[in-house]
Amino acid sequence: MAGLWGSRAKSALRNVCSMRSLYVGLGVMVAPAAFAQSAQNAPVNLDLGSVLASGTDNPANLVNTPGTAPYESPSKAPLHSAQPTSLVDKHTVDKLLTGPQSWADIARLTPSVSTIDPNGPGLSESSGPTIRGFHDGQYNVTFDGIPFGDSNDFTHHSTSFFTNSLLGQTIVDRGPGGADTVGDATFGGTISLRTINPAAKTGVTLNSSYGSYNTSDNSIRLDTGAIPSLNGASGVFVAEHIQSDGALTNVTQQRTNYYGKVVIPLSTSTTLTLMSDYDQLYQNPPYGATLSQMANLGWNYGLSGNPNSQAYYRYNTDHITTDMSYADLQSALGDGFLYDGKIYTYAYYHHDLNGDDPNDTLGNGVTQASAGTPLFPQNNSAGAGVPNEVVLTPGGATIAGVPGQTFLMDYRSVGTIQRLQKEFGWGDIKTGFWFDHQVNTRFVQNVSLTNGNAINYDPFDSNGGQVTATNQNGSIERLQHNQLYTFQPYGAVDWKPIDGLTLTGGLKWAYFRRAINAPVNQKTETLTGYTHNWQKLLPSFEARYEFTPNLSGYVQAAEGFLAPNLNTYYTTALGSDSVQPESTINFQGGIAYQDQHWALSGDVYNIHYQNFVNSKKVTVNNTKETIFYNSGGVIYRGVEGEAAYSFGNGVTLFGNAGYNQAFQTSTNIKITNAPQGTANFGAIYNANGFYAAVIDQWTGGQYSGNTGVNIANGATEGSGASGKSPGGWYDPYNVVNVTLAYTFNHDNPAKDPIQVKLNLDNITNQKQIIFDNGTNGVGDLLYYRLTGFAAFGSVSVPIGFGSSL
Repeated sequence: MAGLWGSRAKSALRNVCSMRSLYVGLGVMVAPAAFAQSAQNAPVNLDLGSVLASGTDNPANLVNTPGTAPYESPSKAPLHSAQPTSLVDKHTVDKLLTGPQSWADIARLTPSVSTIDPNGPGLSESSGPTIRGFHDGQYNVTFDGIPFGDSNDFTHHSTSFFTNSLLGQTIVDRGPGGADTVGDATFGGTISLRTINPAAKTGVTLNSSYGSYNTSDNSIRLDTGAIPSLNGASGVFVAEHIQSDGALTNVTQQRTNYYGKVVIPLSTSTTLTLMSDYDQLYQNPPYGATLSQMANLGWNYGLSGNPNSQAYYRYNTDHITTDMSYADLQSALGDGFLYDGKIYTYAYYHHDLNGDDPNDTLGNGVTQASAGTPLFPQNNSAGAGVPNEVVLTPGGATIAGVPGQTFLMDYRSVGTIQRLQKEFGWGDIKTGFWFDHQVNTRFVQNVSLTNGNAINYDPFDSNGGQVTATNQNGSIERLQHNQLYTFQPYGAVDWKPIDGLTLTGGLKWAYFRRAINAPVNQKTETLTGYTHNWQKLLPSFEARYEFTPNLSGYVQAAEGFLAPNLNTYYTTALGSDSVQPESTINFQGGIAYQDQHWALSGDVYNIHYQNFVNSKKVTVNNTKETIFYNSGGVIYRGVEGEAAYSFGNGVTLFGNAGYNQAFQTSTNIKITNAPQGTANFGAIYNANGFYAAVIDQWTGGQYSGNTGVNIANGATEGSGASGKSPGGWYDPYNVVNVTLAYTFNHDNPAKDPIQVKLNLDNITNQKQIIFDNGTNGVGDLLYYRLTGFAAFGSVSVPIGFGSSL
C-alpha cells in the first residue's frame, strides 16, 4: 500500500484546493489529523497516524451512499485498514445519540468498547471507556491527530474540550498501530476524533433539544462556504450550551463551547488549516452511593442538599476550563514528496471543592473515624449533622467546620508533529516525529467548607511563576510542579511486491522524560525532586492483501510501550527504579468486506503484556506507604466481528461483538474493569424522510477488584479459584435505545431540510447496580447503577443562503 499519503492523497488535496475549500479555526496553534475537506460527507484523510474508511476506500463510495450497508451500519471496518479498526460517521452520531453524549459513548458503538454514564447519557464525566480491557490511560485519544490527555497518568476527560456536535468521524483502532502512530499510550489502541469541516455552501443551522432531567442543548452553527475574496477560504463556527439537573440528585452539569475551523488553500498544492476550541464546564461529580444511602435517600442519590454535610452539592463542584488550537500546513511538494507540519497547544484548568469523605456514613470522616466514636451516624445517609465539625489534618492542625478539600490541576501542552513522505513506483518511505512538552501543577489543601469555601493558598506567585513553599501547618496534602517531555521519531517503508499486496515495516523510538518538583509530594507529603528518562525502540510489521476491490485482509505484529505513571513517584524510596515501563507484543489479523448490501469484518488478537504494574502497602521509615511494582505478565486475547445487511428498501440489520479475555499469567486473576465481552445489535429503517432505529447494547460480566462491606445483590465476592477473582464480580447487563426521526423537505433540494428527532434511552427502565467506584473511608462500597428510562426531543433547522459569502 502506498499509504494514505499516496496518489489518492495528492489527488484529494488538489481537488480540495481547486474547489478553493477552506477550514476555519479561531486558533493560534495546531495539528489536525487531515487536510481540508470539501464537504462534510466526503472526508479526505491524510492523518498518517490512523487508518480509516473514506469515500475513496470503496470503489462505489458506499460509505457515503444512504441505503447501503456500509453507510447505514453504526460501525464498520475500513477496507484499507491494516489492524482491527472501526469507524463511526457523523450521521450515525446525529441520529443515535443525544447532544450531551461524548466521544466515549460514540466509541461504545464499536466492538470491545465499554463505558459507564453514572448520571445519565453524557451528563457527567464517564468512568473511562475500556478497549478490550485496556483502561483509560492505557490507550491513545487524538483530536485531529493530536494526542492529548493528563501527563500524570495519560487519562482523558470525556466532558471537557469539545462536544459530540463537533466530531465528523470517530475511528477506533484496536491496536498499537504502525511506526507513524504517535502518542503517550498507543499500545492499547487509539480513539481518533475528527472534527467537522466547513460545508460547501453558506448557511446557518439552529439546533435545540430538551429532555429528561431538565436537560437542554442549544447550538448555532455558521458555515461560510468558499469565500472568493479570500482565495476560496472557508470556515465553520459553532457555539453551544448544554445544561442538566442530571439523573442523580444534586449532580448537575453546565457546559459552554466555542469552536472554529478555517481552511485556506495557499496554492493548488498547499493548504493551511487553523482550528481553535474553548470549553467551560461546571459540574457536580458523582462519586457513587452506598447501599444505605440508596435505601434511605432513593436509588438515584448523588449528593446532599444539607449545607452541614460533606456531601452538600455546593461543597462538591468542578470548575473546568479547556482550550485547544492548532495550525497545520500540508503540501504536495512535487517529485513524489508530501509534507504535513503541525504545531499545537492545549490546556486544562481544573479547580474544585470536595468533601473530605462525602460518602462517609459514620459522621465526620477523619475525626470521627480516627476517634472511633461515630458522633453523627446519620451525617450523610439521612442528611443530618452539625456545622461545627472538626477535621484533624495530617500535620496536626485543626480546622473548624465541615471538613473538605480544595483541589487544583492546571496544565498546558505545546507540541508539534512533522511528517514527510516520498513516493516511489514500488511503494513509499515515511518519516517524521512527534514532540510534546506538558507542564502540570497539582495542588490539594484541607479547608473548612463552611468557613470560606475557596482556595486559601496560591501555588503560583503574583507573576504566575511556581512557588516553592513549606507545608502550611500540615493542611496542604499535595503541591507538585510536574513536567513530561515526549519525543517519538519514526521511519516506515511500504513495499508493494505484487499487485494487491502491501508489506509495511517500521521503527519508532519512544522517549519519555518525567520530572517532579514537589514541595509537598502526594501521599508522602514530603519535599521531593526527581527526574527519570525511559526509552524503547518499537518495531512494527503489517501485511495487507486486497483480494478484490471489495475484500481485503491483513496481519499485524507490533510492540507497545507505556512509561510509568506519576503515582509511582509517591514514595520516599525514589531512585530504586523498582518500576519498569509496561510493554506489549501484539499479534492480530482480520478481514473486511463491503458491497451495497453487506458490510462485514472479523479479527482475532493475542496480546502479551509485560511488566504489569501493581501496588501494595509497605512500611517505609515506620510509615505505611503504597508502592508500585511489576507483577509479571498479562494475556489479552479475543475475537471481534461486525456485520450489517441492507435489504435495499430502507431496512438494515446490524450487529457487532467482541469476546475478550484479560488475566494475569501468574495467578489467572482477571484484570479489573474488563468486561468479558460487548455487543451492539439492532435494526434501522431509513427511507422517505423517516428514520427509525432500535439498538441493544450488551456489556459482559466484569470484575472490580474492590472489596468492602455491604455487598450489593448481583455483585458477588469471588474466591480467586476456578474463574472468579477476589473482589466484586458484576453480572452482564444490557440497555435498549430507540430513535425516531423525520426530515421535512427531504425530497425537495430547493428547500432546507428540517429534522425532528426523539431519542428514547433505556426503554426497559433498567436500574440495576452495574459496578462500583471503590469505597468510602470506612469500607462501604460506592455503587454505580443504570439510571432508568429517559427521553429527549430535538429539532434541527438549517437556513441556507444558496451560495458562498
